[in-house]
Amino acid sequence: MEVAILSEPETKINESPPAPAAEPEKAPAAEPEKEPEVEPEKKKDSKKHQKFSYWEPVAGILFAIIATVIFLGFPQIITVQYVDGSGTIGYRIPTFEAEVIRSLWLPIIIWALLRVGIDVFYLFEKKYTKRLALVSVVGHVLTAICSVIIFISPRIVYWEYVDWVHSYFENVAVWFGNILAKPNLIVLTIMIVVLIIESIIVIRKGNKAIAEKDDEDKNEGANDGENKDKADMSAESTENTTA
Repeated sequence: MEVAILSEPETKINESPPAPAAEPEKAPAAEPEKEPEVEPEKKKDSKKHQKFSYWEPVAGILFAIIATVIFLGFPQIITVQYVDGSGTIGYRIPTFEAEVIRSLWLPIIIWALLRVGIDVFYLFEKKYTKRLALVSVVGHVLTAICSVIIFISPRIVYWEYVDWVHSYFENVAVWFGNILAKPNLIVLTIMIVVLIIESIIVIRKGNKAIAEKDDEDKNEGANDGENKDKADMSAESTENTTA
């Protein structure tokens, strides 16, 4: 008698492929810090001492030309109105001697050339610099010397003007009449004071412009060094992460 052996059906086990090993997470590369942007207004403010208005040298050139034309061509138009003690208005009195002024044509021409030359150099330089300050101071000294040569002599004043001033202020404010009787020294004093003020301004603003330029150069050098260090650090971090 044959015994039939029943074999159990083989159960297939669904074998899934092994899960791939998890890759190590890459550390994010460090981003370089952004530099704070400088606003245009702040950049403009940092250079406010380096530049000047163009109308200043242009006005100086026009003044030198007009003054030279008047002194050499028409000195007789510089007059005062004659008024006697009772208030009666009379003829106009010239302030300066035309012939004496015209005899001083050489220092007047040199004075005009110096003034125009300084202002033209302002336009050429375009901003306050150490070179501009040096040229301006030297030019102002030479201009002052020419001004002294032109106005120091009392012969330049018209004699009738002096007599009228002394007679008008004979009883009242004699000291003031003594001052007005010397218009040459009044003009000379004003010119010297203006030259001194201009020299102080150009030296002061020139020094400020130089100091600001040095600070900007130092800051740019420091920023370039920081940017280079940050770039090197970022590159090293990227290489370490890739490895």
